[in-house]
Parts: sequence; C-alpha cells; structure tokens
Amino acid sequence: MSDTGTTHPLHELIAAQVSTHRRSPFLTVGGSSLTYGELDELCNAAANLLLDRGVRAGDIVMARCHNGVAIIATWFACMRIGAVFNPVNALLTGAPMRTVMAAANGALLVCDAELLDAVQAVRSDLPGLRHVLVAGGHASDCESFDDALAAAGTEAPAAPPSDPAAPAKLMFTSGTTGEPKGVVWSRRAETLHGVFYGDDLVRIDEGETAYSCLPLFHATCQGTLLGALLRGGRIAIDRRFDAFAFWQRTRDTGAVFFPYVGTIVSVLGSRPTRPDDLENPIRRAMGSAAPADRWREFESRFGLVLEDVWGQTETASCWTRPIPGQAQPGTVGRPTDRWEARIVLGDGADAADSEPGELLMRPRLAHVMFEGYHGEPTPAYDPDGWYRTGDLMSRERDGDLVFHGRLREAIRRRGEMISPAEIESAASRSPAVLEAAAVGIPADDGVEDEILLCVVAGSAEAVDPQALHRFLRDALPAFMVPRFIRSLDELPKTPTTRVRRHLLRAQGREGAWDAHAGRRQAG
Repeated sequence: MSDTGTTHPLHELIAAQVSTHRRSPFLTVGGSSLTYGELDELCNAAANLLLDRGVRAGDIVMARCHNGVAIIATWFACMRIGAVFNPVNALLTGAPMRTVMAAANGALLVCDAELLDAVQAVRSDLPGLRHVLVAGGHASDCESFDDALAAAGTEAPAAPPSDPAAPAKLMFTSGTTGEPKGVVWSRRAETLHGVFYGDDLVRIDEGETAYSCLPLFHATCQGTLLGALLRGGRIAIDRRFDAFAFWQRTRDTGAVFFPYVGTIVSVLGSRPTRPDDLENPIRRAMGSAAPADRWREFESRFGLVLEDVWGQTETASCWTRPIPGQAQPGTVGRPTDRWEARIVLGDGADAADSEPGELLMRPRLAHVMFEGYHGEPTPAYDPDGWYRTGDLMSRERDGDLVFHGRLREAIRRRGEMISPAEIESAASRSPAVLEAAAVGIPADDGVEDEILLCVVAGSAEAVDPQALHRFLRDALPAFMVPRFIRSLDELPKTPTTRVRRHLLRAQGREGAWDAHAGRRQAG
C-alpha cells in the first residue's frame, strides 16, 4: 500500500479494498456488524444525504457522537464528497464545547440523541449551524439522521476534483496545556495517515482483527480503523475502555492487535492476576506512555509485545516507531523516513546524546503533516520549514528517542530540567497512591519552580502527605522531591485520559501540604 498511497486519493484506496473484499466482514461497532460492501453502501448514502442538504467540497461537517455507525458514516461521507470532517469531542459540554464548535463553524452537525441536549443549550451561539441531524433517536426540532440515511440513495456520488492540498479534516487538540487548537489536515495527510498507520503501526494481515476502545473523535482510533481497512483486515470498536471486560472482548473478537494509551496498560496491569491471563489472541499492542517499570512484566503476563510510539494531532502521518521486535521500555522508537528531526536546547543549539531538548520536525514531502491551525494566520512552520512540537525528547546513543513530556510541563528547579513523569512514576510505586501528576509552580523567588505533586489515593484511606514525602525522599534525587503535595478525589483529565496540568498549576499551592512548614498552606 505504501507506494500507491502517495499518489491515489483515499476514497480510491478504500474503493479498491471494497472491490476486493466486498463480502468479507469488516466492522463491528455499537451493536452493528458490516461487511466491506455494506459499509460502502452506508457511506454512499451518508454522502448523498450531505449533498442533498447543500454540503459541498470544502464545507465543514461536524459530528458529535460516541463510537458508532453514525460518526463513521459521516466521516467517510466527507471523504467521498471532499467535505471537511470535524469530529467534536463527545464528552465536552458547556463553554468548552461551545468554544470548539463556534471555532469550527460547521453548517451541519450529526449528533447522537443522548448528546443533543448539550448542543441545544449552546445552539444560539452557533449562528452558522443550519442543520442538526439526530442519530439514534428523534427530536421535535431536528431531523432524524437514521431516517434520512434510509431514504438516501446508495449510488456512489461523483468524486471531488483531485486536490491533495485541499482540507480534509479539522480536529481540535485536547487542551492539556491551554485552549484547544483546530488542526487542519489536507487530503493527502489523511490518506497517508491511514496508509502508514496500517503499514507502520497496525500491521495486521488480511482477514485479521484489530480491537479498539479509544474514541473515534481521536486520531488513534481513526488510524486504526483505516489501517485495518487498507490492509484487508477487520476491526471491532467498543464505546469505552472497560477493564473488567477488556480481555474477554479480545477473545470474543479474535483480535490480534489493539492501540492503547498509558492508562489502559497501567489499569490492566494493576488488576489481580488470573489463570487465563495468557489465554488471549493479542500478539501486539501500540500506543503511548506505557509505564517503563511495568513494561516487561505486562508483556510476559499477557503474552504480547508493547510498542510505544510518539505523535501529535499536528503530525498527521509523521510519528516515531520502534524497529519491529526491538522496542525498549521507556523509548518511543525513531522518526519515520517522512520527516527529519532536531532536538534543540533553549539557545537553539543541538542537544547532546541523552540530553533533553525540544523536538523540531521538518517534513520531507509536502502535505504529510498538518497545514496549520484553523483561523490562525500565524504560520505553523518557521522559514526553514521546521515545526516546533513543544515536546521534550532526548536521543539515545542507539538512535531511539525518549519522551520527557511537554516543554510547558517541564519543571525547572535548581538548574535542572525535570520531567514530571519521573516524579509520577516514583509516587505511583507507593501503595498509598493510585494516580499522580506533578507540575511546576512559581517558587518564592519567582525565578525557578517548586514541585507540586497531586495524588489520588489507592484506597479509601487518604494519602498521608508526610509519609509520602518520606517515601519520595528515598526514591528520588533531592532536587526532584516535591515540596507541595495535594490529595484529590480525581485528576482533571481530557476525554483521552491526559491530565489537564494547566488546571493543576492554576490552583497553585493553596490548600496543599508544604514540606517546608510540615503543614497545609492556608487557603
């Protein structure tokens, strides 16, 4: 697929797979199972539905749906007519949702019935929204997506004029370090995302099954679906991660591969061992932030291989990946040949081996990464073509990269650049701690940072900050030991389970236990 993927539009690559595998099972999601041919007809109907309501190439179509047929049909329909697909985070509500939808300014929205009330609450702030189609239910003032889909023709619509640079997808960042930004992918970037997700990351064979419980409004699940399709495979998608049902679902579906975020690996690894842990069909899992200290134990327990990789919404088809069979705990592999990398220090000098610095990326081909941020005139790349990722990386002597966190998340203390992950890993080894997040907050002198550690207790008993502080003094170098500790019922997270560190920083030291005083800060 790799050679043809650079020249043929995505809708043509999908059509070729449908022609070859028309009667073969492809998709199981939300209680529905579809063959390649049935998916093709469904997406043709959705494309004709959009055309009948005035959607044309370049128009933005929003979808606010949980994992199910509706969001996939809308997405594929946009591909077929050249519209821009904007998956709206299904878990956003109120002001955050209003901000994202107003910025996208789509004229048509497909929305799950159970998610409609939140949209109706902000609809008066979305004057450009002309059509709302409700999936899985009815509303008095909205059209039924299911009825409209059933009434639409299933003939293939005319393909849009070929334009690899035209926008294809608009996705908003998760907002872990600030306000979400709208990332624009070209048609070519989306095509290559699917092609190389299959070739680089999914790597299942024809007829094999991938399983995902990640959200379809996220690029990882989208890439897994496209990658499976373009390799002639199958995919089963659940609505959410369920630690109690996960392994049984892999058995039920016969899946040999799944994508993960680090919390999935952590939670599955912390579950009590079972005699049938090895009795699952999974051979390999790919994702990010697998805990390095539990990596090999997890692989051995469940009889599979973990592969940590790195990418961003902005990087589209460009990511890192390990050499197959050589993934090392704590590393994210190497850049693919579609881009070149620099790791630079604050003064712009190249970092030495094992020295953390900001990762800069420069694509080797046009339209393989994002085009820029929606509505922002500032160029996304510098005059030499480099994109500043804002992520801290180091390059080891063997060429593998190590991810140290977001640059804005890094903590500067006593002349050292500290990765929060190192502190969090140490804290998580305490039996009292279920989850931990470390952030830097201004020190008393206003020059450097102090470390604030926020923790969630691992039992009904609250975390004793003084005891935890003693534990961390034994586990970490002195300059890494947090001064402040705060217990929380839960960490604020994005729907993709990333910690919203800017919210923790905004709370500051107020109410936290202070090691200098041995007591909580006054509120």
